[in-house]
Amino acid sequence: MKVKVYRVGGITGIFLIFLILLLLIILAIVALPIFLILMAIFGGYILLKYKIKSFFRKVWYNIRKKKIKIEDTSTNGEVKINFAKRIEIEDGKIETNNINTLLDYLDENTKSFAYYLKNIGAEFRDDGIYFKGYKIYPIFKKSYPINEIISLRYPENIDAVVLGLKGEPYDPKFLYLIPKEFLKDRMSISELKRFEIGDMVLK
Repeated sequence: MKVKVYRVGGITGIFLIFLILLLLIILAIVALPIFLILMAIFGGYILLKYKIKSFFRKVWYNIRKKKIKIEDTSTNGEVKINFAKRIEIEDGKIETNNINTLLDYLDENTKSFAYYLKNIGAEFRDDGIYFKGYKIYPIFKKSYPINEIISLRYPENIDAVVLGLKGEPYDPKFLYLIPKEFLKDRMSISELKRFEIGDMVLK
């Protein structure tokens, strides 16, 4: 069996090489818009999926944080539903210049913690809570977060935050007095240690 070998040279060879390169360029020009369109569709899908997921997470969070009280006091079978008033701290604009208003803002655990502070020396004055010479805002966290980073949300018009950590709000295991100049929105456990209030200080 003989194998025929064709040799292309001269102008014909140059023409074939030029033709192949031209076809490759045309293919690249045609494929590039398709590739860009596919990338845009994929990117849009990822972005839309993230936004939808974030939206439903926010809705679920807002639903969970609302406290619902159901009262059945009517005689005609009607049920009255009351949503508990709870105002979130936004941008440090919570009003703390009135003790009654401040206590109304606090959830049950934090309010119980505030009364614990009162039992160990804090003063409930008309314009807020005072502890060891500072106008303070109480925060209670029942447990350490996994990453050991404590999120602190506090109003602007205070001198310090008193943080109760672990245990119960009426008997926290750790107590920290953090002056305002050292406060951050997120603080690690190691950062908090320097502000811990020991038993001797409380006594």
